Amino acid sequence: MKYKISILATTLCLLMNTAYAQDLKNELLQDDNTRTVEKPSMTVNANQPGKYGVYQLQPDLIAVPQALANRNNSHKGIGNMTLVARTADTDVDQMLEFRRNSVVRSRITGEMGVVTGNISVLAKPDTGINSLLRQFNLRVVHSASSAGVYVVQPKDDVELVSLLQQIEASGLISTARLDIMERKYTNQ
Repeated sequence: MKYKISILATTLCLLMNTAYAQDLKNELLQDDNTRTVEKPSMTVNANQPGKYGVYQLQPDLIAVPQALANRNNSHKGIGNMTLVARTADTDVDQMLEFRRNSVVRSRITGEMGVVTGNISVLAKPDTGINSLLRQFNLRVVHSASSAGVYVVQPKDDVELVSLLQQIEASGLISTARLDIMERKYTNQ
């Protein structure tokens, strides 16, 4: 008798789990139109000034090296940089541009980041990096030349998003991305 009840209970549990699994399967196999999630793009939209992909420019902040930061108006640190409020005499036009040490906020995570001034490029296999460096007045910061990956930086202080668009339009590279330093979270 004891075994018959155990077998009956086990059978009922298996039937319930099978029914639940079938419901879950139907839920997961919904129409593609209802479960499509738009992936954020790292492309630049010229109609939205102050935005680069998922990043929104924070014109009231600037990143300075920790050794030079005024502790009275510092907000937080990222890497070896400290985010501080901009002074009132800052050039207003440059506040609305992506330049080296500009501060951005991710619209997905809400975390702050710092524009490093570096641009990572993947060179086309048949083109050399030297023509890109000469044409846009760049210098190589790091390279993995065997893979065709280079981290370049403009020699002058320029608006980086427009420079990135010009580099992509040149046809000398496969892809390019503006480097943004963010806080790294690890599981500990």
